[in-house]
Amino acid sequence: MTGTETLSTELTAAERRAALRRLVVIFGLMNKMIELSAAGAPRQLAEHAAAARDLVGELVTDIARLP
Repeated sequence: MTGTETLSTELTAAERRAALRRLVVIFGLMNKMIELSAAGAPRQLAEHAAAARDLVGELVTDIARLP
């Protein structure tokens, strides 16, 4: 059994959907950071990077708290 299979069996369907929604948001923030970097917008880039970091941190914390 792989780590993904183990995680899938431990999360309910609702928990998996919630985690997936957060990952989609993070993916969007990372794409925006790439665009901002290419456009030379350091302040906005830093704001988006912080938001992405915070979302990843929340997701990791939530998953770590699961039984």
